[in-house]
Amino acid sequence: MKVTIALILINTLVFFYMVFFTQPDEFVKKYGFDAKKFLDGEYYRMITAIFLHASIAHLASNIVALFFIGLPIENKFGKVKFLFTYFLSGIAGNASMLLPWFNSRIGIGASACISGLVGMGTFALPLKFVLFPSFIPFPFVVAGAIYLLVNLANLFEVSKIAYHAHLAGLLTGSIVGLAFTSNRKKKVIGFMILLLFLSTFPLFAGYFLEFLIKE
Repeated sequence: MKVTIALILINTLVFFYMVFFTQPDEFVKKYGFDAKKFLDGEYYRMITAIFLHASIAHLASNIVALFFIGLPIENKFGKVKFLFTYFLSGIAGNASMLLPWFNSRIGIGASACISGLVGMGTFALPLKFVLFPSFIPFPFVVAGAIYLLVNLANLFEVSKIAYHAHLAGLLTGSIVGLAFTSNRKKKVIGFMILLLFLSTFPLFAGYFLEFLIKE
């Protein structure tokens, strides 16, 4: 069985176990990532939090993303590198909650793990088309750039979504992806140019439309 499929099944089984066989709020308090309790010695939370989800919508969005992103990564790099990136990125995402700006609530979910796979694909498989972050196929490098910009734009918004964990996972996966590929300098420069283009395109498009209307 593919590791991607196994992880989808594990996340799904844990969610339904939590919902039907436990008190969900207490289960999250016990196994979610709580910065204070982690620093008090409950180190298992760094891993257990990765497999918890707050709702069926939260679970569904993550397993769909994992399916479309995880399979091409696993097919290219194999189980070991895939799992290494997945868990390292998840750990990095949880670790970001140790920062004083982001440690006020309990962190759960596989989003940081998946973000790491996005980062890995961005640099290791830049031209591979994936159905992320929408159901319109994008090259991995474009998907990664859009994902980065969206998370940066929302970083300090009041939200239940841990954008900081996404960014930590994305950065971790990007570093791993660069380590597993060649022409690193060119890929980083190309990615920065793409970011500049995507971030300024709406501005120039607006000016262009305004010009057309005036004409």
